[in-house]
Amino acid sequence: MRYRDATTALVNAAPTQDFVTVTVWMTLVIGVLFLATGLYAGQRWLAFWGALTLLACGWYFWYVA
Repeated sequence: MRYRDATTALVNAAPTQDFVTVTVWMTLVIGVLFLATGLYAGQRWLAFWGALTLLACGWYFWYVA
């Protein structure tokens, strides 16, 4: 079976707002886990990336959402 050459099914597919919201909430949870793990384990680089992730999620919720 051959596929069509001009398939446009996924070309105009845009993520829904629900998908974006779930992604941001998941990123927020990961940022909290990174920050807590970094502080508990004494790994400053992990705490830094966790804090940076939380700042990015906060920026998104404040300005975009």
